Amino acid sequence: MIQKLSDIQKDNLTKRNSALHSTRMEGAFREIRDMDYEYSADIGLAYASPVRGVWNIVHIATLVPQGHQIFVCPTSCLRGVVLTTAELGRMDKMSTITVGEENILEGDMEEMLQHGVERVIRELPEKPRMMMIFTSCIHHFMAVNYQRVYNILAKEFPEIDFVDCYMDPIMRRTNPVVPSLWRQMHRVLRYTEAKNPKQVTLLGNCFPHEGAYCDLVSLLEANGIKVLEACNCKDYDEYLTMAESTCNFLFHKSGIAAAKDLEIRQKQPWYRMRPGYAYDEYDEDLRKAASILGIPEPKQSFLDSEKARTEACIRETQSLLEDTPVSIDYTAVDCPLELAQFLLDHGFNVESVMVDNFTESEDVFQKLRNTKPTLRIYETYGWNIRQMQRVHAGKILCIGQKSAYFMDSDYFVNEVENAGMYGYRGLRRLMDLISDAFRNPKPMRDLVQVKGWECECGE
Repeated sequence: MIQKLSDIQKDNLTKRNSALHSTRMEGAFREIRDMDYEYSADIGLAYASPVRGVWNIVHIATLVPQGHQIFVCPTSCLRGVVLTTAELGRMDKMSTITVGEENILEGDMEEMLQHGVERVIRELPEKPRMMMIFTSCIHHFMAVNYQRVYNILAKEFPEIDFVDCYMDPIMRRTNPVVPSLWRQMHRVLRYTEAKNPKQVTLLGNCFPHEGAYCDLVSLLEANGIKVLEACNCKDYDEYLTMAESTCNFLFHKSGIAAAKDLEIRQKQPWYRMRPGYAYDEYDEDLRKAASILGIPEPKQSFLDSEKARTEACIRETQSLLEDTPVSIDYTAVDCPLELAQFLLDHGFNVESVMVDNFTESEDVFQKLRNTKPTLRIYETYGWNIRQMQRVHAGKILCIGQKSAYFMDSDYFVNEVENAGMYGYRGLRRLMDLISDAFRNPKPMRDLVQVKGWECECGE
């Protein structure tokens, strides 16, 4: 028997459909006053935008001079990494080994891995110094003993450093691939008691930190200290000298696993420079770095002058933008909420922040909610964001590619992961970029599709 809906059921169904329609059209954002600090985007049904500027494991691994990557995966997994490498024009830096159904049925995963790597090495025109072998989810499912394979390869090719790397999305919560890769890339450093007091390493950076835009590097260079990063080593021999650094510094959370590992294996202390927008933290971190290295601390008069210069630069930029709405996204900076608060405190009209979870402190969140309760928070992975209203009356200034894409704005700061900026110099550089973005529109749709913003990896 077919049961008809009652009037009450019909009314409830109508209300539900109306609410669903409202969520789909307007639920792309929530005002911060309506949110809890424990917010995390729903990663069930997700929308993947065409924004591709953030670096992935292919881009990062290509930083190693004289290194080579081998991805050992089924064909469906290989497609993305191959296209990424081809777009870079660096297919010479990568090889692939395809895992097929027959390997699973025959149980020869280890033999296939070993003989595949041997063949790659024989066919390369020049032997690499480091071989990064990326295994995938299937190797965990099949409990493959890949360490046994690497031990065999190390004996067969003692001139090559073999590094076990991972491309396993099933481990993204317990062992995320990017922090894991930064750690593994530095596992080749051989322990030495001889540390160079005039050399430090900056860990976990896709972009080089230069003295013009980074207060820490400016301080170190002024005191004759050499700064090494994976992205600025001229060859593999120099890369290995990171083992001699007296200390490691990092700016991003993704480098913490590498820093902790090197502290244990290399007896190298590490210190994280806070990537926020608080002047007192800049001053404290620079003094701490100077204390660790036994160099003169920056004088208070110098720090005060740097602050004054920075404030003047900020006032000039705010005067240029006036009431122009500003949108910030988490791919551009490590601390989008703190940047929003900083800009609001300086008179900028920050309209929205695009972020998928809050990684900054609860104090930052609560202060921002009190300062601007109507601030819009967008989930960039939310399934309904693709239906958001993207037409704006007038200009909107965006900091980051995702904000530019979702706001459909050609007026944007095109950067990812802080782009090597830190401290007073970094803030002044950011203000210059904002001013330039306001004056000079860019072809947003063309730029955001390029994988690995400004990636020019390799020797």
